[in-house]
Amino acid sequence: MILRPWGHVDWLLGKLGDVPWSLLACCGSETRSIALAQHLGRHRLRSAEIVAIHDAEPLNPHAHKKRLLARRDSLLKCGYRENEIRDVELLAGLDDKVEPLQRLIAGGSTRLIIDVTSFPKVWFFPIIQTVLDSNHFEDVVVTYTSAVTYSDNLSENLAPLRALPGFFAEDGRSKHDSIIVGIGFEPLGLIPLLKNQESNKIKLIFPFPPGPPGHLRNWMFVQQIEELTQNEQIDAPDRVHIDMYDCPQIFDALCKMTNDGDDTAAIAPYGPKTVSLAMCLFALSVAAVGKSRVPIYYAQPHRYALDYTSGVRMRGNVPEITGYCLRLGNRDLYTLPS
Repeated sequence: MILRPWGHVDWLLGKLGDVPWSLLACCGSETRSIALAQHLGRHRLRSAEIVAIHDAEPLNPHAHKKRLLARRDSLLKCGYRENEIRDVELLAGLDDKVEPLQRLIAGGSTRLIIDVTSFPKVWFFPIIQTVLDSNHFEDVVVTYTSAVTYSDNLSENLAPLRALPGFFAEDGRSKHDSIIVGIGFEPLGLIPLLKNQESNKIKLIFPFPPGPPGHLRNWMFVQQIEELTQNEQIDAPDRVHIDMYDCPQIFDALCKMTNDGDDTAAIAPYGPKTVSLAMCLFALSVAAVGKSRVPIYYAQPHRYALDYTSGVRMRGNVPEITGYCLRLGNRDLYTLPS
């Protein structure tokens, strides 16, 4: 059994020694996007790369730009440097996505924290893949900051549904033993996926407990899937309820659903980033042992709500930031038997 440590970031980093970490993070319009960077402070880090991602088609360009500038000012007040905060485009190519990693590597970083809180999935999936495919970082931790509330309308103006960069079926298959869906608030592009990717088994990962009013939106998401399966004469979906923060348990559930990757699957990473992280790690672990790759499909929005979330959830006076060890001492912790 592999121990995969996770918990509050202060507890986790406190167990991992005093050697300074490098930080890769995303500065967005949300307050929580810079909560980890503020909580750690620049003085505790060896180096930092923070990308300010600009939406492809912001609803209010002036307000979006103003919000990003305010976040930048907050980071500068915490000691971060101008050349550590860089503007990038949401739909940038793969080279632009991994360029911050290359700068950290060139600076001699060996311990990396990746804060996925506000990274779009089209960014953080290839970032995680690039990091774990390399041997430059001996220790890798991913962090996620919880918000207080979510916007009613999270995003809009979707790109066509497609596999995320680096997460495709090498044989181009469209028939799978199962399709695994993370339950979220908005099933963006999900209906085309279930119609175009053939499978008689739909498996749902339901983040539990979401808490009101989130549970109502989750159940509406499930209802849409159940109605679609009835209309398409697909077997009723199986549903697994899992703690949304327990990335190791979600990873193990994915292994069980697919017989450790022996059964083919396609994945739709809706819902919390913590569930998406487990899905990303599962797909990478399947590819690493030479089994049939797991395609991950997503319809990338071109526009996010300016207030996608509000506030930072607190534990007393401490922000609720959860950390997950992906690699310790050059040993990857999320793997399948070879």
